[in-house]
Amino acid sequence: MKVLMINTNYLEDNGISTFIVENSIILSKNKIEVTVIAPNKVNTEIKTRLKKNSIKLISIPYRFTNPFRYFFSLTKIIKTNKYDVVHINGNSGTMIIEMTSSLLAGTKVRIVHSHNTTTNHPIIHKIMTPLLNKMATQRFACNNAAGKWMFGQRSFYIIKNGLNTKKYMYSGISHNKLENRIVIGNVGRFNYQKNQEFLIDLIKRLDNKYSLLLVGSGTNFKNIKSSIKEANLEDRVVLTGSVSNVVDYLNTMDLFLLPSRFEGQPYSMIEAMANGLPLIVSNKISRETNLTGHVKYLSIDNVDYWVDSINNYDFSQSRNNRKLNSTNNIKILKDKGYDLEVNGINLLILYRDFLSIQD
Repeated sequence: MKVLMINTNYLEDNGISTFIVENSIILSKNKIEVTVIAPNKVNTEIKTRLKKNSIKLISIPYRFTNPFRYFFSLTKIIKTNKYDVVHINGNSGTMIIEMTSSLLAGTKVRIVHSHNTTTNHPIIHKIMTPLLNKMATQRFACNNAAGKWMFGQRSFYIIKNGLNTKKYMYSGISHNKLENRIVIGNVGRFNYQKNQEFLIDLIKRLDNKYSLLLVGSGTNFKNIKSSIKEANLEDRVVLTGSVSNVVDYLNTMDLFLLPSRFEGQPYSMIEAMANGLPLIVSNKISRETNLTGHVKYLSIDNVDYWVDSINNYDFSQSRNNRKLNSTNNIKILKDKGYDLEVNGINLLILYRDFLSIQD
């Protein structure tokens, strides 16, 4: 079986990329020939992981920078390689570009996979989604909210964002304790969706006993860095940039915050849960993401709600129970179907079932 995984966003440190890379590795280990399409120059770490696991990587022009070149390049690649399955991962009806290429190239199994609950292209999304749904042979979503948003009343499969849970078990080994302060933190791309500027406003309003740890990089990284400098917060806010050892930084945190303007089922929340961290997240995120029953949802329209919740939190008890919470949460995540290895095998089974239907 030949499978093509397409990321309609950059293949880098983001949730869709994590899904693609991790599941491609499992598929490859099970003797599936996997190719990954990336519309960007991929960093060395991801390249090395893919190559090590016999996964082919093809880079083509970004879809919005040069859409015609992108479309024709993609169509040619799919047609030449005769993939059995094309699995398109994205956030909106603009995935019709990749779906049309797959259809024209004669691909039997054409999967559209919804990873979010909103888009930066609402008008295009509304126009294109009905046709996209008709052209797809199968529909996937990271959770029910993302599926309903993309597919409406049409049927879809929920493919959960599985995690190597053992990797995220709390160990107590961290990079540093930021001068023994209480560490509130976030992991994610620096962009409009993730809303890190909210956290800068938040740390300004908190006592000096709190420090903010921001893990990741992205288009808003320089702006956030400038805001930190302008507010004289450089001694209280740590920017790590892009890292490969996220768990070490989670171990450093006392509280995980996610003030996103919208989300599907963010990997960062699952990672934080597995690490035993308490979570406060935006009320714009579906309650379906509360996998452990211990996530607090607050409005991002009023930062004072967040200040009060943090000031009233019992961090001493949380620290004492961290290891136990991590162990219990990992069991819950596995029981609810968030085990990476199991999900990867289930994905393979679905591919085979879809192909047998098409034959």
